[in-house]
Amino acid sequence: MVVTEHGMTVHDSCINHCLLYAFGECNVSHTHACDKCQEIFLFFEELKLELNTCHQEIQEIQNRLLYYISHQTRKVYLNAQFNAALLDLDENGAIIVVDYKMKILPKSPRETKQEFFGKKGWTLHTVLLYTKSTDNTNIDVQAIDHWSTDGRQDAWFTASSLHSVIESLEKKPKWVSIISDNGPHYHNSELMIIMSKWHGWYEIQVKRWIISTDFCNILGHEIFYKNF
Repeated sequence: MVVTEHGMTVHDSCINHCLLYAFGECNVSHTHACDKCQEIFLFFEELKLELNTCHQEIQEIQNRLLYYISHQTRKVYLNAQFNAALLDLDENGAIIVVDYKMKILPKSPRETKQEFFGKKGWTLHTVLLYTKSTDNTNIDVQAIDHWSTDGRQDAWFTASSLHSVIESLEKKPKWVSIISDNGPHYHNSELMIIMSKWHGWYEIQVKRWIISTDFCNILGHEIFYKNF
């Protein structure tokens, strides 16, 4: 799998190694397959031929293994996107990584399954801020947590969290790139409209918002770029 230092994917004539093909974006023909990569598919085909039963269980195991391989593939790609963003960072800019953590129950350190899947506790929003020193060598990282007893995780809480981060900076960057997951608290028209106003409010240009279907766990395959 080939991803350039600028986060761009490159066509590979081997169908097993072409990230563009894996993401459904490649229109170029592939001339061959990797024998080593094909071994996993051949293994399961042989299992099905040798065993007259358990085909459904075998298929389920194969699907889970393919999900794991997809997970690792997308992880490589997203890590390359993050490294490309760091490569683009200079003393005038900042990279902001945002993520909502699991809601926190204020009363008990233990949770039942019902409480785990139906949480109405505190909201915790974390912001990681990456900036570069004036000598353009060291990268400084700040972690900022915002708590709220209101359990809502929406565009307005996200915007207020980002606002407080910007207001707390002694030296404001001239531009920012933001990375997040694809949750509705980030991927919505209200927040995008708010971000488009940043240049007028703070004199900060939002160069791009990189949105993946799951930034932390890399479980989804799409990465969207919102340019402002």
